[in-house]
Amino acid sequence: VVAQKLMRIDGTGSGSYNGKGGVSRKTIDDTSFVDSAAGAPSELKIQFHNEMAYATDFPKYVTFAMVHQADLDGTTILADNVMVQSSMSEMLLNKFRMLGVQYIRHLHHESECDAPDYYMSWQGAFQTDSLEEAMKRGNNKDTFSMVEQCSDSRRLRHTLWCPVFHTHPEHGEVFFNSVLNRHGSWMDGHAHWTPVPNSERPYHCLWGDGTELSQDELTEIRRVYEDRTEYVSLHPGDVLVLDNLRVVHGRTPYSGKSRRLLGLLLSDMVPRAPCQPPDAYMKVLNAA
Repeated sequence: VVAQKLMRIDGTGSGSYNGKGGVSRKTIDDTSFVDSAAGAPSELKIQFHNEMAYATDFPKYVTFAMVHQADLDGTTILADNVMVQSSMSEMLLNKFRMLGVQYIRHLHHESECDAPDYYMSWQGAFQTDSLEEAMKRGNNKDTFSMVEQCSDSRRLRHTLWCPVFHTHPEHGEVFFNSVLNRHGSWMDGHAHWTPVPNSERPYHCLWGDGTELSQDELTEIRRVYEDRTEYVSLHPGDVLVLDNLRVVHGRTPYSGKSRRLLGLLLSDMVPRAPCQPPDAYMKVLNAA
């Protein structure tokens, strides 16, 4: 109730998460909060991202409620994208404006949940048990979405084109993205995924025209976020409400016997403004 009041929503006004392009999250007990840590290995840092930046609509506010903290670390990290954007080079910002990005994910059949390369299923991603229906939902020219069978015949490759700016009601054009959290390099240091090329990891992010972000570009993005990072230690019972259209979030790695459980609640949703991918992406999308 406190979170809903802080986000200025009533009991029926919160947004939904599953089936919008991320992992599938379960609710916590009998609440409206979902498990924010779904799918994320504890030994890896969750990179900065705006919640549901890959979707055609996304929450205005997000609330985090700490249920159980980890034995060691698991600190919440925040950054103000207004400040991040002011520190980024105009050359890089203009490239983001011109090309946007492709968010890519690899999806298994849920029967392979014990496979070492499993991260999430197409059943959870598209909220259906029918492969035909999953392909139908994933191939949508209106949302710049396409799905194809991988060459290994085990996985589906889902690609979404997205812009990386949103018009904030108070601050105008603001950087709004999930670039670092969806780039394959975020799994560096993981026992299974470290030797695997970025392009074959569960998530990857490319420029909108299909080219890789260069090491220099990634270094600049990481540097400006690191320079603006704020660390927030949440304890059981703490509630944190964020302006999702402005503030990115993540967490540091954690360890110990206690599982870190952080609830996530979405506010009402904001539709993405009309946008258009670069010609290179539209050519591939129209041929799919």
